[in-house]
Amino acid sequence: MLALTAGSLSNTLTDLELSMGLDWLFDIRGPQKPPSDVVIVAMDETSENRLGVGQDLTRWRRFHADLIRQLHKQEASLIVFDLQFIRPHPADDQALAAAMRAAGNILLVECVQKFRHGDQDFYGREECSDTNSLPAISREGDSNTELPEQLVAMRKVPPTPTIADAVMDHAPFFLINDATSTSVREVWTFFDALAETPSMPVLTWYYHQVQARKLPVTPRPISSWLTEQRRNCQNNTNEPPVDSSQKRLLGKAICQGDSRYLNYYGPPRTFRMESYADVYEGKVEDLKGKVIFVGRANRQFSPGKSDFFPTPYSDSHTGKMAGVEIMATQFANLLEDSFIEIPAPGWIISSVFGLLVALLLFSFAGWPGIVLSLVFASAYASSAVWLFGQRHWWLPIAGPLLIQLPLSWLLSLAWSRYDLMCERGRILEFVSRVFPQWVGMLPAAPGQWTESANAGIAKSEKDVSGLCLATDIEDYTAIAAQHSPREMWTLLNTYYQVLGHPVVSHDGVIADVTGDAMMAVWFDAPATQQRRAACLAALEMAAAVASFNLSSSQEPLATRIGLHEGDLTLGSLDAGSSSHYRAIGDTVNIASRIQGVNKYLGTRILAAQSIAADLESIVTRPVGTFRVVGRAEPLNLVEVVGKISGDPPSNKMHALFADGLAAFQEGRWPEATRLFQAALALDANDGPSRFYLQKALHYSEMPPLAWDGIVVLDSK
Repeated sequence: MLALTAGSLSNTLTDLELSMGLDWLFDIRGPQKPPSDVVIVAMDETSENRLGVGQDLTRWRRFHADLIRQLHKQEASLIVFDLQFIRPHPADDQALAAAMRAAGNILLVECVQKFRHGDQDFYGREECSDTNSLPAISREGDSNTELPEQLVAMRKVPPTPTIADAVMDHAPFFLINDATSTSVREVWTFFDALAETPSMPVLTWYYHQVQARKLPVTPRPISSWLTEQRRNCQNNTNEPPVDSSQKRLLGKAICQGDSRYLNYYGPPRTFRMESYADVYEGKVEDLKGKVIFVGRANRQFSPGKSDFFPTPYSDSHTGKMAGVEIMATQFANLLEDSFIEIPAPGWIISSVFGLLVALLLFSFAGWPGIVLSLVFASAYASSAVWLFGQRHWWLPIAGPLLIQLPLSWLLSLAWSRYDLMCERGRILEFVSRVFPQWVGMLPAAPGQWTESANAGIAKSEKDVSGLCLATDIEDYTAIAAQHSPREMWTLLNTYYQVLGHPVVSHDGVIADVTGDAMMAVWFDAPATQQRRAACLAALEMAAAVASFNLSSSQEPLATRIGLHEGDLTLGSLDAGSSSHYRAIGDTVNIASRIQGVNKYLGTRILAAQSIAADLESIVTRPVGTFRVVGRAEPLNLVEVVGKISGDPPSNKMHALFADGLAAFQEGRWPEATRLFQAALALDANDGPSRFYLQKALHYSEMPPLAWDGIVVLDSK
């Protein structure tokens, strides 16, 4: 839940996703090849020097007419001027207008001005400059009085009538040229503030589709028709009479919002770019059918010059991108239907990511969960990169990877630690409450010892020859994952009462209770008495747990038990300022390993062979010799089956198993196979017979190189 909340919170950091996440995706994807039909004629530094115009845009107008004739001669499809012809130049305008009219395929960018606080904070492009910034509103009284509220206004400044009447159409293309602005990632398709006027790339795209006969010819000017269709689209009225394929094209271009995220093809100068002077002088060929964008585009140095903007690919080497290149990029995205799309709201994707990470961390506690969540996050990031490159889908990655994932890890580790401490505290509280005779061996609080409660133990250690009983709950991790800590506490509270009473009733001492495991010891008594008491306690524990599982509505807690005897040290272990009472020694470890062998044999109680000696009232049977993990010396084990009174009854299945075990240990695999199959015919649920049958069948086909009758177990 915390990870889910973090996902919703991280998505609010839009600046992080815009400035980092989207840039990462562009960097990883790398540049792509732009459409070959798009060519930029750059009014660059070389042209400034060769034509002697410098950086004064008004001095270029005398050359535009010859440029248009050269492009018309080469049969260019469309010619788009990213220039605003606002002020008249009588010496040049007539010739330029005649060339535009003769070409018949000229589109002109309109000047757009944006004001905040009336005539303050003015923004415009190129010739759309401060010399044309008239107040957007009128103010009464003192003109020097500051406006009390922020007022935003946009307006178009038309080109000179001579030029406007000569071109095929014109439309605005507006980008904020603000030194404090971040990279240009989003562009307008229509301008709501300008009465739904289409932007120049949309207008150019429609004319291009008309030429390609993919869209119908409409009454000119098309810019006015597009504005009308945009309004009709918003009102769901008067749809244009077009077929289904044309309707899809128009719907995506006209009806989908008023802005789109640009899919940049690469750094500046990724599009084919020809020098204005070279085209003007007729040195450039292969322009037939091309859409030509004419505008300022420096090839070498852009810092400090206007109409250049940072993009996701901008750096100290590439510099900023010219406005005309951004216009060409938007047109190319329209042409290829390749804008960056957001398939679903970012908060939904981030929330789903956070939920899946939380499920992994909840299902797999600790480091396994962290590793699996890292693998999942890597797969998510790889999918996001692939979808960005192949489908142009933008999935959030900065927030999920930089915020959600580390935060989820920290919260998971903190919660696991807190949950563990709470569980330990509840278990120890239960033990001290239910079994008051053990209070002298229990901490007053989790991990703490008091001088009064442990006066005879906390300061001393005792070496004894005793017997250790180890228990473990089968599949405890899976069971705990399905319940809350409170539910597990309630379940274990009853379980340990059931498990502990047989130990106490047979004079045993519980040395440790940790999660799903309990360790009990017998000492300071004759060996035969200890063995008999421990075996009886184990049998009663198994019977009590079976009854508990039948009466419980929760999952059964199948319990495995292992018994071993040997030397032990009983005493307290100091850890900082705390002490912990434990039974220490190899005997404890071996008892735990014997308990684990039950998992392989399908049994419940296993003991070292020495424990079964001279126990006339306990039924046991040998189950083989094993070499367990971490111990070189093999262990001869017996299964503690039950208790009897009087003469032990004969058991034909046990006899067949014993004969089969002898044949198995001597390497007579076919005979062992036959005997184990006969044993299973009498008792199909006998785990040891089933275990050895599988081994015998395997060894019949692939005998071991050196056989000594010992079964090697490679895991706990």
